[in-house]
Formats: sequence, C-alpha cells, structure tokens
Amino acid sequence: MDFSSVQGKVVIVTGASRGIGRAIAECYGAQGMKVVCAARSAEQGEAVANGIREKGGDAIFIQTDCSKAAAIKELVDKAVAHYGRLDGVVSNAGIGMGGTPLHEYDVADYEKIFALNSEGVFAGMKYGAEAILKSHSKGGFLINVASIAGLVPQRGQALYSATKFGVVGMTRAAALDYAAYGITVNAICPGYTKTSIFGDAPAAAMDFFANDCPAKRMGDPEDCAALALFLASDLARYITGAAIPVDGALSAGHQNVSSWKHPEILTDGKLNSQSTIAALMENDNVKAVVEKFLPGFAANEQAKAAYGMTFGKIGPMLGLPDEALQGLLSALDTLQEGDSL
Repeated sequence: MDFSSVQGKVVIVTGASRGIGRAIAECYGAQGMKVVCAARSAEQGEAVANGIREKGGDAIFIQTDCSKAAAIKELVDKAVAHYGRLDGVVSNAGIGMGGTPLHEYDVADYEKIFALNSEGVFAGMKYGAEAILKSHSKGGFLINVASIAGLVPQRGQALYSATKFGVVGMTRAAALDYAAYGITVNAICPGYTKTSIFGDAPAAAMDFFANDCPAKRMGDPEDCAALALFLASDLARYITGAAIPVDGALSAGHQNVSSWKHPEILTDGKLNSQSTIAALMENDNVKAVVEKFLPGFAANEQAKAAYGMTFGKIGPMLGLPDEALQGLLSALDTLQEGDSL
C-alpha cells in the first residue's frame, strides 16, 4: 500500500511516551509525518521525540497533563504555533481501572478516570477539530484510542467501560458533525495489548490473557499503530464513524466449546492424536489401531455421540487407563504417511 499521502501531515499524539501512543508516534515519524508527542513524563516523551529525529523524522515533545482540557488547548496552540497548521489528533492517553464491582469504587475513582479517559478525549477532539478546520486541511483526521471495553461491557470494569463507551459514542457523533468537511473521525479499540496498563502482571496472568484471546496471543502496540497509519492516510478517506477492534477476535462473540472435524488440514492431511474421532474412524487402517486399544469401540453406537471430540479428551471418560490412553495417543501420532485423508 502507498502511504505517501501522510507525508508532511502535522499530528498530535497524546500518551506518546509509551505503549500504543509511542508505537503510533514512531510509526508516523517513520512515514514522514510531523509528530507532536504529548505526555506527562518529560523524560520518556523527549526520548520518543529524539528517537524519531535520530531516524530522520520531524518531531517535538510538549509536556502535557492530558486529563485537563486547558492543558490540551495549550498543547494544540503550541503545535500550531510550531508547525503552522494541524492535520490530525490521536487521543490515546488513558488509564485503566477495574477488577472490582461498581459499589466498591470511590467517587474519586470516577472523577480520576473520567478526567483523562473522557474529558481529555473530548478536549482533544474539540480543540483539534477547530485547529484542523482553521488549517483547511485536505486530509484531516481525529483518531481516538478506545477499547473493546467500549464495545462489550466487562465485569469489574464499570467505570473503565463507561469511559470507553463514551469515547466510541463521541467518535460516532463527531463523525456525523465533520463528514461534510473532510475530517474523518474513528476509534481504535484494542483488546489485550502488551502495554503498561497491565503493570507488573506476573507471567501466569499474561498467559491467561493470551489464552483467553481466540488468536492465542496478546496484541503488540504496533498492531494498533498500523491501523492508525491507515486511518490517517488517503486510503481511509471514506471510513469515518467506525470503532474498529484490534483484538484477535476477542470481541467478536462468545467462545463456545467446539472441535474441528478435520484438523489434519493443518498437517497436510495427516491424521494424528489431535484429529477428531470422526476423522480417525473414517480410515480403516486407523480404525484398526483404535480397536487394538479400545476393542468394540467402532461398533459402539453410543460412542458416536463423542465423535466430535478427540481421544485425549474422552479417554478418561471411557475409563481407559492412563498407560493405555498414552499408548493410543502415541500410536496415533506415529501413523504412516498412507494413513491420511
């Protein structure tokens, strides 16, 4: 794809000192955009801007408390004063909060998370839109980093979900406001992503999040940066008002228990212990192997109810001794090349 349309665009990225914000800022800088990095941490923010400049890019850092609307206005004013225009704002700065039922939150918790996740985003859109309109940008854009918690409510996340649902709502409403004026407004909704929002979570917790995702991995900040680049480009000029998940299908729906009837498609058609019983019992050679360990299994009509499962799952249910079960699974994993579909 050709992303040359973003070259020279002036963009503000809040929360640019780390995580998704940093990945977006660095991606934009590498593509020739003029990046205004905003964050509370001067040390980390300056490091990001310096890194972009060292690679030949154009970037400045402006220390900003993105939870305060007045600070966001000052940020926009400084960006315009430095570069003479503004083409886009990525409102990424935010905090997480959760793990407890609603009644256990304090009013102070409510005020803290709404100040950054909601008011900060509103201010970025308000003052950003004004500056983009005054700049007569021909490719203006507003991108809000929301969350899948703004698409699907999550237990223990009442306040966080409320802020992110609000961001998605503001995004869609603002898209209607500015569609006729050439400014696209979209939201990126990350799922489990390897950022500081997880703090110092132990490896076991990170493994849980990865396994909970249908894609069986956590996202990288660069996954969101790639989408942010696309949305800032002319390739996405007709995409506005969208809230796009970047979550490995986590928000796509509930994961019911299911099994592939023919997982051997992943192993060039070769049957093995991960193949479903239905697939195994279609092959006479394999059926003979099964009969060796489970005499009479092929003729058992009741057993057909379990044909969508694997022997590894139903072995204990059948009362098959562990040694015999392991023998069966081992035999299935050493099937000859001819024992395939």
